[in-house]
Amino acid sequence: MSLLLIKVLGSSFMAIIALLIVRKLVESDRKIFSISNLIYFLFMILPVCLFYKVEYNSFVLLLSFLVYGIVFHKMFRISFVNSILISGIFFILITLFDLLVVSIELNFIPYYSIRKNLCLALINNIIIGFFSYFMSTFSFLKIKIKNLCGKIDRNNYLTLILFFILIIIVITLLYYNIVSVFKLNLYYTITSISIVIFILLAYFYLDEKDKYQKLSDEYNILFDYVQDFENWIDDEQMYRHELKNNLSMLRSMTKNKKVIDKIDDMLKVSIIVDEEYIEDLKNVPKGGLKGLLYYKIAVAKNEKVQMIVDVSSKVTKKIERLTTKQIRNIGIVLGIYLDNAIEAAKESKRKQVTLEIYSLEEEVNFVISNTYEGNVKVEDMNKKGYTTKGKGHGKGLYYATKTIQKSKYLSTENNVLNDFFIQRLTVI
Repeated sequence: MSLLLIKVLGSSFMAIIALLIVRKLVESDRKIFSISNLIYFLFMILPVCLFYKVEYNSFVLLLSFLVYGIVFHKMFRISFVNSILISGIFFILITLFDLLVVSIELNFIPYYSIRKNLCLALINNIIIGFFSYFMSTFSFLKIKIKNLCGKIDRNNYLTLILFFILIIIVITLLYYNIVSVFKLNLYYTITSISIVIFILLAYFYLDEKDKYQKLSDEYNILFDYVQDFENWIDDEQMYRHELKNNLSMLRSMTKNKKVIDKIDDMLKVSIIVDEEYIEDLKNVPKGGLKGLLYYKIAVAKNEKVQMIVDVSSKVTKKIERLTTKQIRNIGIVLGIYLDNAIEAAKESKRKQVTLEIYSLEEEVNFVISNTYEGNVKVEDMNKKGYTTKGKGHGKGLYYATKTIQKSKYLSTENNVLNDFFIQRLTVI
């Protein structure tokens, strides 16, 4: 009877800690202690009450991981993907602190005695639970999980689920591997370090996923903006055309030289401002790319960089056949390439960027050439962190490379010719 009581108390305490942690992480105002949640609570403690033994059993941990995930999903009304993610994080936390607490106790008590003494096991659960809850209050962990959970439903979540299940399985197997000789020796130390390494891998994976998603969101926002920008350009063209017609009519209706000179100045300005750029991009169909390219031309102009654009009339129909997703990915990569080209050209003496868009058979090629100063390591350009701009840069090209790798219809190559760095993006 005492064995069952200890198991119920230990598993109940861990379940309460888990619910408190998740409630804090998902910022839910849902009550934990209620009659309606009693069945969920009983479901959470069931694996330990039924299968817990003195001998370590990795099956109990794996089953609890899945059961907790299901309960989080139902109780807090979060997606199953997010509930599995949070369940994995919770069990990683308790594994870390379990290793820490037991490693200290092994200096005084043999491992089997720790497991056999149910009162000590209960005390350990309480200590581990409090440490885990305290860790969950750290803002960096809370923000990281919140950001990821807020974005994961919009992305390929299957990889993330499989990753966390694999991490939990590996940790439980490693744990099972060391319990038979749970002594403070070299074997224990190496295996414990392996567990910590896998936990760190999980953290860095989450961190990388979060940073990648932030970049993706930024470029998606830019793409949405330039689509609106395209419509503005069309409206502005119509306005300018109408304005020029009205000014021309007014000019013919007056003989006042000052008025005529003023109208001539206005007509001249209205013709010069950006008209040449709109003409350069007339063969690029609407859909996002035209707005993006127009925006980058305006950026180059503001940076006092000469930008020459040449678009073949043969690419119009081929670009029109591309899907919205394809256009968006092409726009992301082109935007990054043009940003880097303008930045490099700005620092050079000639300050020149050339954009050529042409077709070869079924392919559409975007070729960006820019002047530059200093040395460019072509072989390192697509590696993470590579930059010539200094600390805090280098993410754009890496993100472009990741986007191309995920898009089978895109390929890229770069080289240096004379004083120009040349970047080619090919749409197959």
